[in-house]
Amino acid sequence: MTAFSARKTESSRLPNPRRSIRLVQRNLMVYRHTWMVIFTGFFEPLFYLLALGLGVGDLIGTIPGPGGQELTYRQFVGPGLLAASCMNGAISDGFFNIFFKLHFQRTYEGILATPLRVADVTLGEMMWALTRGTLYATGFLVILWQMDVLLSPWAVLALPAAIFISASFSAFALAITSFVKKIQQFDVVMNLLVMPMFLFSTTFFPLSQVAPPLRVAIQFSPLFHAISLLRALTTGVVGWGTLIHVLALLVLMLGCLSLAMFRLEKHIMK
Repeated sequence: MTAFSARKTESSRLPNPRRSIRLVQRNLMVYRHTWMVIFTGFFEPLFYLLALGLGVGDLIGTIPGPGGQELTYRQFVGPGLLAASCMNGAISDGFFNIFFKLHFQRTYEGILATPLRVADVTLGEMMWALTRGTLYATGFLVILWQMDVLLSPWAVLALPAAIFISASFSAFALAITSFVKKIQQFDVVMNLLVMPMFLFSTTFFPLSQVAPPLRVAIQFSPLFHAISLLRALTTGVVGWGTLIHVLALLVLMLGCLSLAMFRLEKHIMK
């Protein structure tokens, strides 16, 4: 077996988390002087929460939540914006950070001269994007707690659920980025995929308000399952249906992570 064949065979193995964490440490060192870039991404969903939850919410009154429970608009929209915060944090790094490393900085060519393999790099970048999403989720949960949006003891599971959601969207972003060849293509992804998910995945209105044909399409949205999971936990309406949302996000994470590993290996090792 040639050295290249041996290297390629090794790169196809499952990732080693101990090696992948080294990439997270590298990213921490890179961002230590530009931490404001990470911090500013937290504010977009926060502004939505303040404008809609405190402003428009006072004009709406109550709105039907999970299980027909009557919620204030603040209590309804808060979990939706928490899920959106997880998504924003994960895709911010999963899209642009990875793209520039692949096509401009050629970062991974140097990294692969170390013991890290492509699978380790993929998992490491997912862990870093997950870290960013988790930071957003933690800060957002503190604000929801102060605003009396967390209505049930089940809400203690909202942070682990938010971390899980961040992981799913991190893998999702990595998989999409592996197909993008020009930075302008991110405009298509953001305008035709991310923004519609944000607006129509029941972030701002209940599913019952949508025409029946559109309900089916909405339920295929990853963000819909993330919002439904967090809304069930914060309101305490937890049942077997909640497991469907967990399973959908798990399938998304594992499927996209496997696809991203395959695509990045094909791109980097060519």
